[in-house]
Amino acid sequence: MNAPAGHHLRHEALIGGVSNAVFNGLIAWLLLRSGPALQWGGEHSFAIDIIATALLLPFIVALIVIPLQRSKLRKGRLQSIDLGPQSPLQRLADRFPYSVFKSALLFGLIGCLLIAPLTLAGFYLFGIEQVNPLNYSLFKGLWAGAMAAVLVVPMVMVALRPLPSTNGE
Repeated sequence: MNAPAGHHLRHEALIGGVSNAVFNGLIAWLLLRSGPALQWGGEHSFAIDIIATALLLPFIVALIVIPLQRSKLRKGRLQSIDLGPQSPLQRLADRFPYSVFKSALLFGLIGCLLIAPLTLAGFYLFGIEQVNPLNYSLFKGLWAGAMAAVLVVPMVMVALRPLPSTNGE
């Protein structure tokens, strides 16, 4: 990976991670601060919140990140990134559809079908049955920030990959 591409990917991961950590933690705190402890099921379920967030956060972030990165690319403020066929990250990005909505939906499904179950497995393995609102808000902020930081990198790669040739080349 060339230095400018690596710097850009790290910068976007940092911005996406920090902003999502702050906003998700703050929103969780504001919504939950006067409520009861969250439990696996019921009206105050951390499991449902984790599944919903794991679906919606990557979906929404992709709907923002991909068009913004493509706009910067069209305006010449960024260059396309191609890490080559040996790069697992490039191979992953190349498998995504070019449609912003379809890519965003795929990122949301990855969050819901991969990240949420792994997170809930952690809760189960650590024997966590309930979480007070402050601890959950802190967890959610850090978790959402980490998820965004990790997923923003392939989102940027999807946005900045070289477009396929349309003239038969």
